[in-house]
Amino acid sequence: MFILQTMAQSPPSSPKTDFVVLGDGHFGYIISHRGSIVHLIKGQIGGGELTYIFRTSGNQPWQVLHGFPEFGLSYMHLYLANPAEIGNLDAIYPYMNLRLNKQKRKFKMYLRLGLGIANMSKPYDRLTNHRNNAIGSHLNGYVNIRFSSSYMLSKSWRLDSGIGLTHASNGAIKTPNLGLNMATLNVGLGYVFGNKNLEMKRDSILPKLTKRWHPSVLGIFGFKELEHPLGNKYMAYTLQTNVYYSASRKTKFGTGLEFVYSNATRKRLENDSISTEKINDVIKIGVKGGYSFNVDRISIPIDFGYYVYQNGDLKESFFHRIGVRYMVTKHILANVTLYTHWAKADYFEWGLGYEF
Repeated sequence: MFILQTMAQSPPSSPKTDFVVLGDGHFGYIISHRGSIVHLIKGQIGGGELTYIFRTSGNQPWQVLHGFPEFGLSYMHLYLANPAEIGNLDAIYPYMNLRLNKQKRKFKMYLRLGLGIANMSKPYDRLTNHRNNAIGSHLNGYVNIRFSSSYMLSKSWRLDSGIGLTHASNGAIKTPNLGLNMATLNVGLGYVFGNKNLEMKRDSILPKLTKRWHPSVLGIFGFKELEHPLGNKYMAYTLQTNVYYSASRKTKFGTGLEFVYSNATRKRLENDSISTEKINDVIKIGVKGGYSFNVDRISIPIDFGYYVYQNGDLKESFFHRIGVRYMVTKHILANVTLYTHWAKADYFEWGLGYEF
């Protein structure tokens, strides 16, 4: 999802490549976010991470605006201290490092945001691993949020450290799906290849912000299981209409209306002997407010919504959403988001939209 921008051509005397290879060690614990998963937590967790880092230098105006962010691709391995019931975690994920402190400093502070996929080696199995009520599938979504820092020990070597939160779950594609939340400390050593004297270009001129309003329409789908493991998978569909206002180049605020239809909702009502003959018995209509943080073509939307219409037998009044959107062209956008009801993940949403 995250695109590594190509560096502009350097002068003949300078290397044309500029990247960092970093190795980190991690140490931490699984957070008991629900009492029902306490039996899975056997001790402290640990592991290692290998990362390729691309450093921006201000060749594009947005790089200067965001304080010369870094982009990377990481492989993470975590030992979860319970090999019999949850096994190990292996993840691959792209991320971006957003600068938090001032420029021209050897010591840098970042907010790191990553989204990728993870493999869990010991998911739930009704015959051989029925005690794992947190993870129902090998393949899971992976989210990492980290406050990190780096210090240049020399022109070639950098020392990295941080504290972060990691979440792994499959968005109810396969139950059980309580998910795992992990908190870890990390420290590592990186080596700079190529351009060791990276010069930051601070004179890029941002074009005038001429477009303030951003109306869009998105078509979204997802699928999930109901509460019982090994059940059928049910499709869900959403039509979103959004209007965002650019408060700055970094932030947008918006509102919207959406129509949600889920076969899982229909099945749940039928199981309770409630009529679903009409589409009005199943469809939900919601209004929402939203915030979006933007880095060039990438945006991170956060929605808070309320159902103004739904079947009276449904008890979910509020919905929420977080994820990533990417402007493929000037008008076409791609969407990967997690749809939730408070802290309970419902399903991952995939879709395309058109921004007018």
